[in-house]
Amino acid sequence: MAKHFVELSARELKCAKPRLTKAGIAKLQNYDWPGNVRELRNVIERAVILARGGSLDFDLPIAAQPPPLPRPAASTKSHDGEAQAHEILTEAEFQRRERDNLVAALTKANWKIKGPDGASELLGVKPTTLLSRMKKWAWRDPKAPSPDAMHHC
Repeated sequence: MAKHFVELSARELKCAKPRLTKAGIAKLQNYDWPGNVRELRNVIERAVILARGGSLDFDLPIAAQPPPLPRPAASTKSHDGEAQAHEILTEAEFQRRERDNLVAALTKANWKIKGPDGASELLGVKPTTLLSRMKKWAWRDPKAPSPDAMHHC
């Protein structure tokens, strides 16, 4: 239904057809839609206007965020029946896992940052967010020429 409204809105508004990303679809699916189909159409029409032919970003109330993860039990039983506490991550370990996840997404996307099948879409973040995280860790596409190799005129 969302794809239909994207095409309809782009045609009616005479706009370039924007991309409906996997992250955008997930955001739409996680929303309750108290206004039903009419609200969906209005949200998509607004997103089409703001997208200017790029990818759609939906302005939905906080309730549109994915539901919180279930709270884990305080402990689990190991194979020998002894209780084990759930792993608590230090800040350093949390950041290492975040970096590993970003590298996995960049690798899967062949270092493509934005657009369909880009790393930002796989992660469900804006390309600018991904680029700022890459800058934080001084990452760049390993296939790109190094800045030192460029000749200045």
